[in-house]
Amino acid sequence: MRASLVALGLMICASIFAIGRLGARTTTASMGEDDFRKMEQSWLDAASVPDLPTLRKMFSNDFIGTSFGGGVLSKNDVVPADGMSANHFPKSVLKDSTVRIFGDTAVLMGDVEMQVPQKAEDVRMTTVFQKHPDGWQIIAVHMSKAPTAAP
Repeated sequence: MRASLVALGLMICASIFAIGRLGARTTTASMGEDDFRKMEQSWLDAASVPDLPTLRKMFSNDFIGTSFGGGVLSKNDVVPADGMSANHFPKSVLKDSTVRIFGDTAVLMGDVEMQVPQKAEDVRMTTVFQKHPDGWQIIAVHMSKAPTAAP
């Protein structure tokens, strides 16, 4: 009798786990390319203010990235801790982009127009999103200056 109860308990646990995994896949499948474009623009908007609470939620604790200065950036480089001075990104707009979704990971590659007062500047950006228990977060970013058009 005791062995039957243990086996039944294990079957219930396995079923709950399988249902939970299925639910995670359904949530992932419901995110479309435009949702990631909106997330990217939300990040750019939050970075221009800067809205630190929003940025802290958007970036994974193990975030890595590269930018114009070289070196590898961490979350603390992009989203400063409380009490630290906040860098801010100029107001920017996502222009052309391509999104690919690979299960619990999505990659967005696109052009971003940084609207700096002197002259708008284009940047190429690759952002990697990953599904975490609390939702999608940015786990990696690569930014590079877009080539200037020939006169």
